[in-house]
Amino acid sequence: MSSQTAAYPLVSIVVATYNGAKYIEAQMDSLIAQTYPNTEIIVVDDRSTDNTFEILERYAQKYPHVHAYENEVNLGYIKNFEKGITLSKGSYISFSDQDDIWVPEKTTELMAAIGDYPMITSDSEIVTQDLQKRWNHSDLKAIQDFDNPLCFATDNCVAGHALIMKRAIAEAAMPFPNMPHDLWLGFFTTLHGTIKYLDKPFVKWRQHGNNVTSKHTGTKLRIDATKFRIRTFRDACPPAFAKEKKVFAALLETYESYSLVHNFNRMRLYFVYKRYLLAMKKRNPFRKFLYCIKMFFQMREHP
Repeated sequence: MSSQTAAYPLVSIVVATYNGAKYIEAQMDSLIAQTYPNTEIIVVDDRSTDNTFEILERYAQKYPHVHAYENEVNLGYIKNFEKGITLSKGSYISFSDQDDIWVPEKTTELMAAIGDYPMITSDSEIVTQDLQKRWNHSDLKAIQDFDNPLCFATDNCVAGHALIMKRAIAEAAMPFPNMPHDLWLGFFTTLHGTIKYLDKPFVKWRQHGNNVTSKHTGTKLRIDATKFRIRTFRDACPPAFAKEKKVFAALLETYESYSLVHNFNRMRLYFVYKRYLLAMKKRNPFRKFLYCIKMFFQMREHP
């Protein structure tokens, strides 16, 4: 093992692309500009119909640590990220969407702070298409250290582009279920330790109508997706998390209907476990109290 490898373990930056030609060059330039001295960039294109892959091939030819792959069939972004992990070699994994911009010090600072934590995450600047800042992610969500899987029951603020995680945890989490990869990985990581939060924005996170991961669906489909996620979390809890498994099961039951019993039990669960179920809510104690009351009348949907 070289001294550089020992001091700077290989970090694999996994990028999933699909019809991203408009922003991909700026994004790739920001990944290549990372100050951390030992990275590889694994880009998997999901059968783009524009010239995204042609652009990626040019980068791969120019930079030895960039590797571009093209799927034979369309996999969808979740399985595309999963494939990127299997193609990578790093001891640590990070993820990048095709239209975000990383600051040069992102990987260096996160790796300096990760220590023995299985995952570290950070803040992000939410920006317009032309990179004008709107606000920070932490202005909207209570991003913090997370150490319990119940925190992810009906919410998520651990953005894939903002995290670095140990490879062993990412591999153990595969195959990914049919939910956003960052939600699943955040939940799964809390079964193995604490997610550390570094309160600095390292990514300019574009929000626009063409984001691959920001499509909206109808209310019923969102409720069905939330039920699937809670059920998946319940089933994934090992014996050491028997209490959390029971809470997931009880919460799932309240999503079966809007009956008086289910509504009351859902509200009760939010009151009893609000430390976890509302951990990501940017609300003061009184507003969290009101939110628990609201759960009598409403099923919380996963964003």
